[in-house]
Amino acid sequence: MHVADSPPPLTLREILDRLAPARSYWLATIGLSGAPHLAPVWGAVCEGALHVYSERSTAKARNLAGDDRVSINLEDAEDVLIVTGCLEDLGRPQDDAAVLEAFAAKYDRPDDRRYLPSDRAFDVLYRLVPERALAWTLSDFDGSQRRWVG
Repeated sequence: MHVADSPPPLTLREILDRLAPARSYWLATIGLSGAPHLAPVWGAVCEGALHVYSERSTAKARNLAGDDRVSINLEDAEDVLIVTGCLEDLGRPQDDAAVLEAFAAKYDRPDDRRYLPSDRAFDVLYRLVPERALAWTLSDFDGSQRRWVG
């Protein structure tokens, strides 16, 4: 239940709609030592979830192999969306044609192609399984705070 003047809770659809158009995201993982690790990533919303990819040799992929808990945030510090949850390892990006198509459609600048997961160097695809989300706008910090709990 929420107070009459407070904004309604976020919905999962609103979260995905906010994530979908963003070009880049900040991904926070937990390092093997317990320290936080932050990295920019690309992602695409497809099949009702945000997907990101990496090479298994990266720090973020090694961290995720040990602890799949993450926070994914939009880049904008004045129109904030913070999603926490887990990244599920789906295996090779090349094995999911629909997700590859979603990435290719979203990242269509001439120089983007070499960074897309169809490149053989990228060998792990993840799907975000959200657990919580928090959003607000800086211009109306108190009045715009909204939450979602899965």
